[in-house]
Amino acid sequence: MDNLDNKSLDLDDDFLPMEPETPSKNESNDNNSQKEDSSNDSILPSNENIKIEKTNDDINIFNDENNIFEDTKEELPSNDLSKQVLPSNEIKIENKGSHIKNLANYAKVLPVIAFLFVSGLGIYIFINNVKADIIDLIKIEENEKVGYINENGKVIVKPKFLYGSDFYKGYAIVKNYNNLYGIIDGKGNNEISFGNIFSANLYSNKYVVSKFTNDGLKMGLLDSNLKEITRFKYDNLSYIKDGIFMYTDNNNMGLMNSDGKEIYSYKVDEVDDRNISVEVSSIKNSDIPNTYAKIKINSSSTIINIKTGKEVYKYTLDDIRVLDNNVFYIKNDDGNNKYLVINDDKVIYQTDLYKRVRVDDIDSYIAIGIKDDASIDYINLLNKEKINQDGNIKYTYSDGVVLQEMYNFQTGKNEYSVITPKKNLGKFSDIKLVDNEFVNGYAKIYTTNNKYNYINKKGNVLSNVEYDTAQDFNESGFSIVCKNDLCGVIDSNGKEIIDLKYDKIKLLDDDFFNNINKKTSEQLFIFKENDKYGIINSKNKVVIKPIYDEFKMVTTKYPIIKANYKGDNVLINLYNYKDLSIDVSDDVQIYDNYILSSNEYYNYNGELIYTIGG
Repeated sequence: MDNLDNKSLDLDDDFLPMEPETPSKNESNDNNSQKEDSSNDSILPSNENIKIEKTNDDINIFNDENNIFEDTKEELPSNDLSKQVLPSNEIKIENKGSHIKNLANYAKVLPVIAFLFVSGLGIYIFINNVKADIIDLIKIEENEKVGYINENGKVIVKPKFLYGSDFYKGYAIVKNYNNLYGIIDGKGNNEISFGNIFSANLYSNKYVVSKFTNDGLKMGLLDSNLKEITRFKYDNLSYIKDGIFMYTDNNNMGLMNSDGKEIYSYKVDEVDDRNISVEVSSIKNSDIPNTYAKIKINSSSTIINIKTGKEVYKYTLDDIRVLDNNVFYIKNDDGNNKYLVINDDKVIYQTDLYKRVRVDDIDSYIAIGIKDDASIDYINLLNKEKINQDGNIKYTYSDGVVLQEMYNFQTGKNEYSVITPKKNLGKFSDIKLVDNEFVNGYAKIYTTNNKYNYINKKGNVLSNVEYDTAQDFNESGFSIVCKNDLCGVIDSNGKEIIDLKYDKIKLLDDDFFNNINKKTSEQLFIFKENDKYGIINSKNKVVIKPIYDEFKMVTTKYPIIKANYKGDNVLINLYNYKDLSIDVSDDVQIYDNYILSSNEYYNYNGELIYTIGG
């Protein structure tokens, strides 16, 4: 049987992410309604007027964000008449006078109750009909034209558009044979007629639309229900990332959030070129709310908080280079170059001592400074002091902490301390670390029997169980361990959630693992048994039998995985573990509600719903 080495587990090198699916030649990079596009390309406005035509003008009444009926379906009258509380037909006769009085009262109350019931039932049915009208059709392409079918393969719109986006919340952007843009609904009706807009693109659940106004060609923002968020007053409006848009408006340039609020504005003169660009610092492994970016207008640059628009660095003609985790490098012609680390809307660290400065984890408050001679300093960003000052101590940074290792001559042992800028997390000795590195909260150690175990940052050994081999924990808190050439999975409490009985176990790609977990609450792992592969969940239940020769990911976004069975490629839906009867091509593409293989469209049940040219 195959053995697991100390660093990684290889499944024949065949479980590698395939190239991501690419849009067709009729599909612009701007049409992905569910991905955030970081392109800053501007969209030219148009010479056409806009006219929004609703097939049902009342629909937006119940789609409005202030809709009092949203999420209150359980409070509406049921359409099951057997469950309605109606006045009884039996009237208990106390006496003749009371009988007549009760009858008169019921005669007055019954019409009111009936009216309320019918009205409530009508509202309930109407609301549900409105919601039922939100149909996301499936885009098809044939003879370089785009059309749409429903989930059963019925053609709703014949392939006739020069361009068409995927549907999002009941709408799709299309372009007709005259190169005019429009927006259609799930019945193929024009929601915004052709020629009334010059361009439309969907970014971060908002439409950037251009049209012609009395002031000329202007752009504005619509929500996913095509409701106007901003006035059409912008000369240019383009998407950056994280729900932030960049705009120009006459002599004003700046940033706008997804609610249409201008969070940053800069006024330019008539002679200025009106060039604006934004470069955002990527934040990794952090939940901090503030994200910072360089904004450059013409030749001047500054650094701002793109959530609030607050300026945190003065405008300068110097070149500002953007690094990860809120690190910025200021470079000028005088050679007075420096690094900045920004957090909490201020520069928390500034230095010109290092060739390179990086921050691996902004939450750790530790910066790593690399000198010209390649030596490294660890800087405490809270007090600006160097952590590794003692030459008698060995320092190692990993996973947001610094591990100090010092030999105690009196005891003859290595003593370790795990420290952060805020506090010391723990101390330990009599433990031999495998590689002096913490990964996702745990470091591998050698036991006295020269086996493997784990220690956390407080210095506590995970369990009393020893393993022949052990992998690092993944970000979800699972690790693969093996004994006697058989492997299983443990969680961060040291509990064996999958029995050690398999030839190999493979952790899924983190994004793929998390996307499936969010949708199904299932945590899945690939295992190998008798030289075949299957899939098992964290409850130690085999959900896909080990009958496959290999698994390959097609996409990390959707729950479809490719498998090879006796030389044939098959697709498996990991939501229901169903083997899909699909003729799988090498360039199979997976989408939100359909699968495209060669010229055939399938639903997630593996049913053929449309064939191009068929």
